[in-house]
Formats: sequence, structure tokens, C-alpha cells
Amino acid sequence: MLRLLGKIFDRLLELLNYISVIAIFLTAIWIFGDVVGRFVLNRPIPGTTELVKTAILAIVFLGVAYTLKQGAHIRTTVLIRALSPRAKACLEVFGSFLGIVIFALLAIYGWEAAVKAWQVKEFEGVQLRVPTYPSRFIMVLGSALMVIQYGILLGRNFLILIQGREGGTQ
Repeated sequence: MLRLLGKIFDRLLELLNYISVIAIFLTAIWIFGDVVGRFVLNRPIPGTTELVKTAILAIVFLGVAYTLKQGAHIRTTVLIRALSPRAKACLEVFGSFLGIVIFALLAIYGWEAAVKAWQVKEFEGVQLRVPTYPSRFIMVLGSALMVIQYGILLGRNFLILIQGREGGTQ
């Protein structure tokens, strides 16, 4: 059962990452169109700033848990290479615990802000009114997925500490 849940979770992270990549592509096309419109036709696309602000939030939070799962986030490998496997696991346990706390707080307080934005129909922008609540809910979803992924890493590295075997961050 846990294996099945793990596979479903992995597929969800992959799907959200693909959506994030598509959003990056579409945002790049939109920005290109705005630049061409601004400098060639002297007519920028209205609402570009608002759309890009909203898209960036979605891009980051849809892909961040997948990035963590892949171990592709930024690390200081010079320091990590010098540590023993046990010290690495201790550092990973501490980092995972800290990540759980930070992203849990972000999800909890982000949820309140998302619900409020949805209730009051909060919008961003003047030329093009972009609703803020979808990106706020995406931030909550991404943060909750980070809590789960950090929990998985915490468990794995805690087992490494207990069993004394080599392991990694994935």
C-alpha cells in the first residue's frame, strides 16, 4: 500500500513539474510577445506584469517538490563531500526537519490568505485583472507537497542514522 502511495505521489510530482515547464514556456512566449509589441510596434501587451507575477509563483511551487525529490536543489557540495555518511545523514535530518517546519507554516498561513483572496475575489492589476487566489492555492499545494517530500527524506535519513548505512538525499 505504501509503495502504491509512493508511486502515486511520484507521478503527481512529475505531472506538476510538467505543468510548471509548460507554464515556463508559455510565460516566455508571452514575454517575447510583449517585448516585440513594446519595441517593434510600440504597443505592449496589457497586463504582462500581472500575468508574469502570477505565473512565476505557480512555476516555482508546482516544480519545487519534484526538484527536492530529484536532489536537484542547490547545495554546498564542497562541505558535504568532506563529511562522513553519518554526519551527512545528521545534516539531512536537520535540514529535512527545518524544511518541514518552514513549508508547513507556509502552507498553513498561505491557506488562510488563499481562502481570503478567493472569498473577496482578489485581483491583481488594472489593465488586465488577474485573480490571485489560483496562484495562492498553488503555493499552498506546493508547500504541502514539500512537507510530504521532506518527511520522506527525514524518514530515509533517520533510518540511515539508526542503521548506520550509506544513503543520499533522494
